[in-house]
Formats: sequence, structure tokens, C-alpha cells
Amino acid sequence: MKFHKTFVFIALLLASCTSKSGPAADAPPSGRWSGDYGPDAVRRESVALDLRWEGNNLNGSVKVGVRSIPLTKATFTPSTSAITLEFDAQGSEGQPVHYVIEGKIAGDMMTGTWHHDDVSGDFRVMRE
Repeated sequence: MKFHKTFVFIALLLASCTSKSGPAADAPPSGRWSGDYGPDAVRRESVALDLRWEGNNLNGSVKVGVRSIPLTKATFTPSTSAITLEFDAQGSEGQPVHYVIEGKIAGDMMTGTWHHDDVSGDFRVMRE
């Protein structure tokens, strides 16, 4: 009887050690993500991502304020949790601006960098 209780305890302990809380790091990034971005720690703006993992393709949009901008290119590598997003927006003077976003996903958090032209910064979003 004592052996049985010890075996059950060890089995439960091993099961709890291997279980994960939340999605796996290599889980597809589908869903709504929200957070902020900016060129430095002081100047930040709210941002949201709506992403859809369809087969092996990633699609979606970036939402800043009332604007929703479709992604022109998006890749996600499950084995490394690396994500790259690109989209085209209109600059303050009406000129086209091409954004490139590169990041990593860890559970429900995505962090990384963005740039366009000679402007760059970082971002941090969480899955809702």
C-alpha cells in the first residue's frame, strides 16, 4: 500500500511539472493582442494586433487609434516563436511609410522592435 501511494504521488508530481500554464511558446499567434509602442520609454502609443493563423499563413491587421491597417506580409516560425509583420501606412505629410516589425512570442506576450525609414523603437503587446 505504501508503495502504491508513493507511486501515485510521484506520478502526480511529474505530471504537474510537465504541464504548462497558458499556450505553448510555439502556439500560433491567432487572436487579439494589445499594448503599446514607441521610439522610447516616454513617448508611447496604444496599438492592437488582430492576427489569424490559417494553415501555415499569418494574416491580420494593426490598429492604431481609429485606423485599421492590413498587414502586407506576416511570418511566424513556431520552432523559434519569431514573428515578422509588415504594413504600409500614410505618413503625416501623406507620404507612404513601410513599417517592419520583428519580435518574439513568449506565452501571451509579444515583444520586439519596429522601424520605418530612419525611425525605430520597441513594442510590447499581450494576448487578450
